[in-house]
Amino acid sequence: MDAYMSKIENKLDIDQLLGNLSKNDLIGANGISSNGLASLVENIIHEIMNKEKNEYLNSTENDKSNGSYERKLNTSVGKLNLNVPRVRSGEFRSSLLPQKYQRYDASFEELIFSFLINGDSKAEIVHKMKYRGISFSEKAYDEIFVFIKKQMEDFKSQELESEYNFVYIDAYHCMIKDTKDKQVKKGVIYTVLGVDKAANKSIIGFYPFFGHENKSTWMEVFQNLINRGLKRVLMFISDDFSGMSEAINTLFPLSDIQKCVVHLDRNLYKNMKKEDAKQVTKKLHEIKHTCDTYEAGLALYQSDVLDKFKKQYPTFIAHLEKRKTEHLCFLKYPEAVRKHIYTSNPVESVHSSFEKMRIKKGGFFQSMDILDVAIFIVSDKLNLTWKKPIPMIKSKIYELNQMFNLKFYEEEN
Repeated sequence: MDAYMSKIENKLDIDQLLGNLSKNDLIGANGISSNGLASLVENIIHEIMNKEKNEYLNSTENDKSNGSYERKLNTSVGKLNLNVPRVRSGEFRSSLLPQKYQRYDASFEELIFSFLINGDSKAEIVHKMKYRGISFSEKAYDEIFVFIKKQMEDFKSQELESEYNFVYIDAYHCMIKDTKDKQVKKGVIYTVLGVDKAANKSIIGFYPFFGHENKSTWMEVFQNLINRGLKRVLMFISDDFSGMSEAINTLFPLSDIQKCVVHLDRNLYKNMKKEDAKQVTKKLHEIKHTCDTYEAGLALYQSDVLDKFKKQYPTFIAHLEKRKTEHLCFLKYPEAVRKHIYTSNPVESVHSSFEKMRIKKGGFFQSMDILDVAIFIVSDKLNLTWKKPIPMIKSKIYELNQMFNLKFYEEEN
């Protein structure tokens, strides 16, 4: 811990700083408005660095302030634009900054991310900040939590594009502490990721619930998306969740549905002998990579999987028979985009971030509120990193637009 950092304990008034930020509408460095979370962090870091500089100058003779220099730093909440204070001798350096010339530092990331409530309890946040020499009251915590929660609520209610080419949906199961009865209960988070008509990817919604997925909660998720402006989706991609297809067919009757083929592969080994599951997996691989048309793939799936194994596994094969069109729907689309749409893996990669947080917090989330805010921070971070369209989908925009117009506008008329 830097010597000057330890001296500012009880001198940095976060409560007062929050009041100032509120008055200034959270303006970022250099007077430029930026993402709300990043602005909050920038201003707090500037306040801390200036306190450190003043402590250094008070204890050092024959040295003076010498303005500041600009520094960019990548963090969990996006790129920060910092004005770093300096002195004439060049001997002063803020303890908050990573090593010279380094743009990312794990310990610095931990400070910022903990401050932005990555699943820590109020007591943990207050303790961590005080350990770093920052007087941080529970009132300050509450105000920051409310500020971030307001940002989250804005995100959850923001208007969506009316049309998306692809919408991926997946469920992440976890344990969440219910603050009403203090019991740790099973919970589920539905994450919705959209690829718009310009091939841009973004998280467009997340929905945590206690319990398991069912048709009623799926209807609630889809109704929220509709209320926010969603009207037409070319294809929904998801795992074989109970009630999912029924909800989509009710609210989006013209949309295609693709059940994740990767999840299908996993289910084969749960319901078939290993040798038979291997045969079906090999056949699915052949269908994915050699069938030029949906009709050819469906015929091969019928003859070499469904008909071949229906006597050995009547119940499971009957289950697959009902879903065969949803397992192979991706074959209706241009070959270049198929690998992007036959699996819900894009959402599963998002859930891997949730899993890291869960493990870090001892296996469960402290409350539904803390979980909600933590997911928002991760989602906001990911959306900031997904700045470019998906190349292979963008390359087939014309064909996808033709499919979209044929499916919706011609059929609607």
